[in-house]
Amino acid sequence: MTVDALLADTTADLPRAGFWRRWLATIIDTIVVMFLFQLLVAVLFALTAGAVQMDSGLFSICTAEKTLPQQALDPPPPHDSNFARTCRFSFFGARTGSTLTVGRITREGTTTTTVEQGYMLDKDGKPIRGTSIDGIAELALLGYLIAMIWKTGRTLGARVLRVRVVDIAAPTTSGIPLHKVIARYLAMTIGSLPLFVVLLYQSAAAGGDADAMFIAGHFKWFTYTGVLAALWGLLLIFQIAAKTDPVYDRLAGTAVLKE
Repeated sequence: MTVDALLADTTADLPRAGFWRRWLATIIDTIVVMFLFQLLVAVLFALTAGAVQMDSGLFSICTAEKTLPQQALDPPPPHDSNFARTCRFSFFGARTGSTLTVGRITREGTTTTTVEQGYMLDKDGKPIRGTSIDGIAELALLGYLIAMIWKTGRTLGARVLRVRVVDIAAPTTSGIPLHKVIARYLAMTIGSLPLFVVLLYQSAAAGGDADAMFIAGHFKWFTYTGVLAALWGLLLIFQIAAKTDPVYDRLAGTAVLKE
């Protein structure tokens, strides 16, 4: 039996990283990546008059509008809309994004239903068909996490919190095989995948119209898949808090150890 095989047999006895260590490491990694994108988009927002922006800034101020917008909006807001809200995002004072949300809140007994539609605003507060780089930033964060764990088994946040991802089959190596890293992150989304598919399908079928997406005939599917995603998240949190390998680590053949 090889040294790695002997160590793999004892990996189960090594201390697992708990929830707070993992969570704080992820927060640090997110801040590192998003800081760079916030700096970039602050420049792009100014150069393009708001045509390029990011709606997840470090600082945001949201204000409830006293009156609904009078101009035509595309796609149209939900019928019988009864509220409007504008949000401005910034990076240490530099504007990075501006949005308008128009929607309808209805209450029936103890049930409250909210249907809303979002719009991007330019630097002057006028609705535009701009470009958001939030998705690019999120992909960059995912790429950073995959690359760091693949090559070293640790991200910057993991180093700070003294956490390391190991390959159960070869725990002495500094990195993780790429296919296992990808399998690990794909397995994390198992519980939320049905919700994502429903949202994607309804958005495409409704052409982005909020009313058409959330009509009664389809709303139940959002409810079912949303509950499934919530239960999946709770399961993972419970397993990590108990310092056992969560489902996605077991499927990928990895473990997160406390150094």
